[in-house]
Amino acid sequence: MIKVDSTDITDYLADEGYKVEWYDLSYDAGRQANGMMHYNVVAEKYKILLTTRHLTQTEATTFFTKIRAGRTYSIQFFDPFSGTYLTKNCYRGDRSIQMKWDRTDSGILLAPVEVHFIEL
Repeated sequence: MIKVDSTDITDYLADEGYKVEWYDLSYDAGRQANGMMHYNVVAEKYKILLTTRHLTQTEATTFFTKIRAGRTYSIQFFDPFSGTYLTKNCYRGDRSIQMKWDRTDSGILLAPVEVHFIEL
């Protein structure tokens, strides 16, 4: 289960679900002339990478309506690193969508969409 601003969007996702990345933010990281690495972690953050299943035009419009409204989002997701559900405040990355086909007998079908939510 994954929610964007308390709206469950699980039904739109591909069978593989979603991917969770947990990464360190650092400053002044790099190697000195003698090869010694210095790495100053200032925070740990999450990125949630959603991939939808193939969507009809109607489904895509509904899906994007659910994630279009704001600049920041409250994302509730299962964190496989801790084995618990977390809620993180995130911003949304770029979106793109590709049309697969438009048939008069069955309508428009769109390729899976990728959307990334990055913790603030």
